[in-house]
Amino acid sequence: MEEKKTRKKTNSIIRTIVIVTLAVLIAVFGALYAVSRTVARVQLSNLADAFDAFSAKDSSAFPYVTDAGAVVRMVSIGSGIGVLRTDKLEILTASGAVLQSVRHTYTMPALDEHGGRVLLYDRGGTRYMLLSKTKTLYTGETEKPILTAALSEDGRFAVATTSDNAKSLLTVYESSGEAFFQYKCVAEYVTDIAFTQEGVALTVTGVKDAASYSRLLTLHFKKTEPAADVMYKDMTLFHVSCSGSTVMACGDSAIETLRHNQQQPDQSFGSDTLQFFCSEAGGKATLVLLTYGNEHRTHLRGFRRNGEIDFDADCRQKLIDASRSDTYTCVLTDGAVLTYNNSGSQVGKLTLTQAAQKICVSGRMVYVLFNDHIEPFPAAGDHTQKTAG
Repeated sequence: MEEKKTRKKTNSIIRTIVIVTLAVLIAVFGALYAVSRTVARVQLSNLADAFDAFSAKDSSAFPYVTDAGAVVRMVSIGSGIGVLRTDKLEILTASGAVLQSVRHTYTMPALDEHGGRVLLYDRGGTRYMLLSKTKTLYTGETEKPILTAALSEDGRFAVATTSDNAKSLLTVYESSGEAFFQYKCVAEYVTDIAFTQEGVALTVTGVKDAASYSRLLTLHFKKTEPAADVMYKDMTLFHVSCSGSTVMACGDSAIETLRHNQQQPDQSFGSDTLQFFCSEAGGKATLVLLTYGNEHRTHLRGFRRNGEIDFDADCRQKLIDASRSDTYTCVLTDGAVLTYNNSGSQVGKLTLTQAAQKICVSGRMVYVLFNDHIEPFPAAGDHTQKTAG
């Protein structure tokens, strides 16, 4: 009897603690939510998104119906994905609810994602939008056609365009849309942009004496001259990422790295051919390389954020697509999705019963684009797609 009273008293105390704790949490998050609605910082928009996502009715669920031919790209956004189509961008939760659907009329739609925000732009056009998961934060238009664009963690964004008196012009904006930094590339076109701790890193490409070349630059917002400027002959650099003091750029024949603005030995592909390059927001990357150019002799080379090789794993299958997260690298074969960890060990196999076009790994899930829909599956472990119907 005494034991029963004690248990009852204990349960009552636990209920009281839970109720009080929930009340405090609701008050605290309610105050933060109100602040996020009134303070003009894009960084706080994620908090509002979290509340909107929590309260959103799950009126939509996977499978997400779409024509594969209309899907330009799938990207990881938080625990869900963004589906960029030829007519709109839709941001989905992990369960398939549509948080936001933004229509566009862009000829060549492209995007950059960082910290739950998206910079959607028209490559070759002049329009762009800055979005959170649930709303449009800013819309803008450039004077000249856009080459590429990038988004930073704090809401700043950069847009590279063509220019009348130079090959290209880089402009960096505050989250409010106010321009505060510009840099002209007289003889080269900007191919990619990444934000560093004190500025931006650029890959640019030009032609001299009938031969192509690339440069890797790091720019400081408070200085007029580049902190680093390295030229690479007979190479096209097309991607750049930054982590701490490391800047890593991928080209068609090697990975190039700067550390503290000093050039490091390159990571050449040798006789291999680059088929796919995939990276995650933190700076980790995986290359799909064809051994001696043979598409049936593929291997995966993973890189850490500091530009060092993490793993090299044989796949030896013809690959259709590849995707990378902080934890996993997933590759799409003719009849399966294979998952590798950061040690290069295979930790998952999804056997497919339908033809697939693209994949996107987000968190612990891999999203597969089939001919008429997108469906999620666990990335790790052995699984088989259920036959439709």
